[in-house]
Amino acid sequence: MQNSRCPNRAAALIPMAMALVLGATAALGQANSPFGGFKHDNTQPIEITSDALEVQQANNIAIFTGEVIAGQGTLRLTADRVEVFYDREETQGDTGAIKRLRAEGNVLLSNGSETAKGAWGEYDVVAGMMRMGGSVILTQGANAINGESLVIDLNAGTGRVEGGGSAGGRVKSVFSPSSPSSSDSNTN
Repeated sequence: MQNSRCPNRAAALIPMAMALVLGATAALGQANSPFGGFKHDNTQPIEITSDALEVQQANNIAIFTGEVIAGQGTLRLTADRVEVFYDREETQGDTGAIKRLRAEGNVLLSNGSETAKGAWGEYDVVAGMMRMGGSVILTQGANAINGESLVIDLNAGTGRVEGGGSAGGRVKSVFSPSSPSSSDSNTN
């Protein structure tokens, strides 16, 4: 008898849980969505600094190591090592446009108050897509989301976090409620 009640009770809790998640997401608003702050212009130049640089011209790869900082507009990517894959201009033999960056070790992506941390990251410059993995933590102010992997569309300011690994196979989110505005606290 008790087993027959549990499915109904669980079914009744699902819409309530969905309403809480949707309410928290709506409260964040589009401008404050967990991925909206990462939206940027991927046509801006990429500047990279590091302790060392190795160029493998035949493979069209540049390898930056030691406290690497890559910046594009307001977007910053830091890591222990960053491999840059680029096109070579066939007519002159010069290096061409950067296609993608692969970062490893203590990877941090930031754009203002939004940050994402993970063990590795890959930035597809042409598509404007950022992928990260390895116990990813995405923060925006006091809000945080953790999971095993993260994909951000930097053009649209949208993304997806998936569970696994240290998150116990699930995505964990913590959303801080908005504080009442000063005009609300003065109302009697």
